[in-house]
This record gives sequence, C-alpha cells and structure tokens, in this order.
Amino acid sequence: MNALRSKILSFLSYFLIAFTVLILVLHFVFGFQYVVILTNSMEPHINPGDLVITMPVNTSKLHPGDVILYRVTIGNSTFRITHRIIGVKTDADGRQYFVTKGDNRKFSDPWRVYPDQILGKVVLVIPKVGLIWPYIPLIVLGLFLLIIALIGYDIALLLLGEGPVRPKSMKADLLAIKRKRIKVYHHKR
Repeated sequence: MNALRSKILSFLSYFLIAFTVLILVLHFVFGFQYVVILTNSMEPHINPGDLVITMPVNTSKLHPGDVILYRVTIGNSTFRITHRIIGVKTDADGRQYFVTKGDNRKFSDPWRVYPDQILGKVVLVIPKVGLIWPYIPLIVLGLFLLIIALIGYDIALLLLGEGPVRPKSMKADLLAIKRKRIKVYHHKR
C-alpha cells in the first residue's frame, strides 16, 4: 500500500511541477498570455468563462479572420479585448491598422487597432476553465502542502520505526491458535 501511495504521490508531484514550469516558461520565455473572457462579444465560438491562450505574433502575418488580443485605451482606462480581424486598412499617415469586431456584434469596433497594440493571436480556447483560473494558485498551493504533509508523515513513520496500526482479524487469531495446537501436539509425541 505504501509503495502504491508513494508512486501516486510521486506522479502527482511531478505532474504539478511540470505543469507549473510549462505555464511559467510559456508566459515568461515565449510571451504567451492567459486571458479569461468576461463578455459574450465572441459567442458562440468563445464564451464568458473560457480561458483563451494567445501567443505573440508578427503583425504582418495577421489576416482577416484571425482572432487577436489587443489593448485599447478608452478615457483613463486600458482594456484587453479579444476580437476578430475583419479588415486591414491604411490611415492618412500611411500606417496600417486593423478593423476588429466581436462575432456576436452587429457593428465593427469604433477604434483602430494599430500593430503596436496587438498582444497576440488566439491559439487555444479552453471552455469554462476561466471560472477556476483565479483559484489555480490556491489549488496548487493546497496540493503542494498536502504532498509535503504526506511525505512528512511517511518520514515520521520511518524515523519512529513503527508501521501503521492494523486491526486484528479473526483469521489471524485462528491461525495462531492452530499453530499452537500443532506445536503442542507435536511436542507431546
């Protein structure tokens, strides 16, 4: 039983470590962004509560139909928006910009999206994971503490030299009585 539990704990801890390292490497080394969708502007393809993963992209490779994450400043606030590119145009200064629109909207966005505003292109949508995404650090911490506690328990058992207490069964008692009778019978001869 201890060997099985040890293997399960080992697998779980390696999985958690690998998952955490993967998330961190994708974010800090390769620039991936993780965004939870809050509105219904991209329904039915992307719904509120979905987790969207974006990767940095060369803006010259973007075309109409691509879904992008960009930032736009409205008043004193900056928003990150995930919408689809519906057109590529050039302004009076000769700068290229993108026209975007939510799939669930009738009209295009009223602002221009310039290449320096684009944070990335959507590469993966994970449905409903965004609902628990804010709690993932707490969940990982709880699992980590559980693993540490179980390892500590096993170490304490090893240091004390005591195995877990097992309840007695009737079968063990009967076997002991049988052995005594056999030994007693054997010694009387």
